[in-house]
Amino acid sequence: MKAWIAVAAGLACLQALADEPTLSGPKRTIVVDKFQSNSQFDAAYGNWDVGGGLAAMLTTALQKSGQFVVLERASMPAIIFEQEMKANGVANAETGPKLGKVAAAQLIVVGAVTEFGVQDKGGSFNIGLGGNVKGNPLSSLFGGKHQEGSVAIDVRLVDTSTTEVVQTVTEKEPISQTSYNASLNYKAMDMGGDEFNNTPLGEASRKVVERAVADLIAAAAKQPWHALIVDYDGKEAAINAGRNAGVKPGDRFSVERIAQKLTDPATGEVLSVKRVSLGTLEVSRVEEKVSFATFATADGNQPARGDLVMAPKP
Repeated sequence: MKAWIAVAAGLACLQALADEPTLSGPKRTIVVDKFQSNSQFDAAYGNWDVGGGLAAMLTTALQKSGQFVVLERASMPAIIFEQEMKANGVANAETGPKLGKVAAAQLIVVGAVTEFGVQDKGGSFNIGLGGNVKGNPLSSLFGGKHQEGSVAIDVRLVDTSTTEVVQTVTEKEPISQTSYNASLNYKAMDMGGDEFNNTPLGEASRKVVERAVADLIAAAAKQPWHALIVDYDGKEAAINAGRNAGVKPGDRFSVERIAQKLTDPATGEVLSVKRVSLGTLEVSRVEEKVSFATFATADGNQPARGDLVMAPKP
């Protein structure tokens, strides 16, 4: 029975991936920030970090989708600490991460866990015994409990070049299941592990994450891909995307500079962004994480480090 359940879960996962939309052009770089979560969620399940656990599940699912270049940020405090140690001469300057060498993401996912939990509801049940007969040993042998609850997340997709929230997503999966196991000990499980994934709470978490991935892919597809100018020597421009992002020789991009951000004076929210077109790029050669392109302009403009490299709008 367990084998059939595992096969069914695997087929459902493959179907979910097959149903996801696809992104055209180079891959967007994306990072998932740790989700906020109610401390009561963590307390109910022992030492779990519910926000961090669901964010990690989403990171893994985005990576498996093959639609993004997924960057790691969960270990960022440790990376920055190592960089500072090197900068202060405490650690070997020839090893570890270098200052300014952490890749930049085009999109960042921030969110919150709004519902997370499952409870036993009602009394025990049995199969084929005509009721829960008091004193019947088979009643306890086949007994189980009805479990109810839900997993829900609110997710925002932010364009890092403008700090604009480009999409807000809410996903919820209710839990209503009758289980033969009357006493699942979640506190003894690792969140995101195989044992957890086979529980009602784990299955609901997986479904929420899968739907969130599809939503994020659809939202990202509406945003033009962009990278940044790394350097320009007067003839050739270097941009911070290469084979890892799917950039190819012959690709053509426009170069734009952010001239002004209009923000709400009360909330600081970015309301609109004004850009100035500088010219066009045609990629001539590509390395793993950087590409080189010739720049052309009719107005004598010169690109500078940090200017946007934009793909045509979808």
